[in-house]
Amino acid sequence: MNKKIIVYIPFNNMDVLGKLNIALTKEWIDKRILIFMNYTLRSIKNQTNQDFIAYVVYHVKSKNFIEQALAKYPPLPPNIHFIMDKNYEIKVKEIIKNYKFFYELHLYSDDMYHKTFVEQLQNYEHKSRTAVLICQNGYIYDSIHNRLAKYFNFSSSFNCFIYNVGDYLNGKRHKMAGWTTAIRFPHEKLEKPNYINHCHDTNSAFYFENERMRKHDKDVWKYNQGATALFGEEITNENEKKKILEEYIGEG
Repeated sequence: MNKKIIVYIPFNNMDVLGKLNIALTKEWIDKRILIFMNYTLRSIKNQTNQDFIAYVVYHVKSKNFIEQALAKYPPLPPNIHFIMDKNYEIKVKEIIKNYKFFYELHLYSDDMYHKTFVEQLQNYEHKSRTAVLICQNGYIYDSIHNRLAKYFNFSSSFNCFIYNVGDYLNGKRHKMAGWTTAIRFPHEKLEKPNYINHCHDTNSAFYFENERMRKHDKDVWKYNQGATALFGEEITNENEKKKILEEYIGEG
């Protein structure tokens, strides 16, 4: 298919649980840039197919703090950019105009995708009515205590919106009221465990211990009918855990 993949990575441009003011502070930005560099950026750079563009979208009021934080690190690869929220759609329209389909892949700035995910999307042929590719199976990872477990979410944030480019340029958008509404669109499910949902000390709404209360004894990737989210088998073997993490963020 003639398509362009753009990874949309919200950084601090959304008001999560009414904490936007905190996300505009230098302290918060410095911590979250560090997490991005250690996890999300590594995941993006680890993709087996680099034919995509990733935009990390930040609030215009935090421009100076963002630039100061980025100056402490090596330059980003040429297909990864920090961009002000007001410029995101302008850039997207410029990039996709010569393609038939636009795949908008969503990834939060502290999370990770399996190294083959972009390659899977490049090779995927969606059905004519499909508006979103749903990722239900993945992992939950606590980087503070190095804990990893299987995880299921019936309509996670790790999804890919599909647009006909002409429709997008004419203003069509898949409007949602939270991620749980993504599955209401015509969709296809991707069965492979493609994401890691990351828990750490600056999370606003996602905690390992809270999610553990959703514990399910069976394989949550197979036995999940009727569930919204399930916490599955915890990976306790250190070699297995290391191997899984390397499939998302590479070695080192």
